[in-house]
Amino acid sequence: RREEHDRMQESRFESLNSAELGRQHRQEEAMRAVQLVAYFERELQRLEQIQVLDDLFEICCDGPLGTINTLRLGRLPGVSVEWTEINAAIGQVVLLLCTVARLHKLEFSRFVLVPLGSFSKVYRVEDPKTTYELHGSGVAQLGRFFGGGRFDRGLTMMLACAKELLVFASRRPRAGMSAHPPHAIEDDLVGGCSVRLQFNQEEKWTRSFKALLANLKWLVSWHGAN
Repeated sequence: RREEHDRMQESRFESLNSAELGRQHRQEEAMRAVQLVAYFERELQRLEQIQVLDDLFEICCDGPLGTINTLRLGRLPGVSVEWTEINAAIGQVVLLLCTVARLHKLEFSRFVLVPLGSFSKVYRVEDPKTTYELHGSGVAQLGRFFGGGRFDRGLTMMLACAKELLVFASRRPRAGMSAHPPHAIEDDLVGGCSVRLQFNQEEKWTRSFKALLANLKWLVSWHGAN
């Protein structure tokens, strides 16, 4: 009986210890999230003071993969790109969209983009508690079955924000510039290719982001011609 009592006590202490460690971990995660949000809010405020964005967001669409600030956005057979790099590139896209929107006092009508670097996210204006990730994880996304739906919805929502901003810019033409961005956006399609990863071909998925980056390069030039 004594041994059984000791075992029960030991088990109880282990459970309490585990619960306390879990609580501390959640507190640390929450603190990191708050710090990350605060950092990117300061970064957005800093970028609002800068009028020339060309040097801050260097976009290249010349090669097989589009890049933003040298980060490759996409994957191709024989061209291995880690998800950490893709997520960082998407984070730069989100930061660019938020920066230009703020500079021109535009609030997206349907969605709110949250720039958090490689862990950026988006949510509907009417439902801020339900967020959608703008970052993929290699195992989940390449499997195409588990976890990809939320990522795809997030990318489609991000694309809707990009379209809204590009339409805003198109209605305010600049001298010496094309009146419209090079690629049309419709639902989840940009340049005729879907930004959705699930059940899509990697080449077409990559082509969609190359087209999006070409549109954003046009947007940066439009802003600079202001």
